[in-house]
Amino acid sequence: MTDTEEKTDSGSGLTDMVRELALTGLATFFMTEDSVRKYLKDLKLPKELGSLLLDSIGRKKDDIYSLLGKELTRMLARVDFAQELGKFLQNHRVHVEAKFSFEPKTKEGKG
Repeated sequence: MTDTEEKTDSGSGLTDMVRELALTGLATFFMTEDSVRKYLKDLKLPKELGSLLLDSIGRKKDDIYSLLGKELTRMLARVDFAQELGKFLQNHRVHVEAKFSFEPKTKEGKG
């Protein structure tokens, strides 16, 4: 092997590892903590790196959920639900079906 081929091979391994970690970060956003632990264990990463990634993933998830919550709250604060419901009801008919039943209480059920 030439020096260039050796550099390419070792660089490729590092590139593959970085790519795998990046994809892991994206995939773990939708996984439970136990699933993430198993996934990181299957990657055969050093324990310290796995713990660091798990902590980092947890913080990023919390940050994203917080940001989404704030944005959703801000968006919903701008919506006039009474007006939107009025618009909806102008173009839609409401049909409700209900069934009621009245039964006498038994002596056992009184106390």
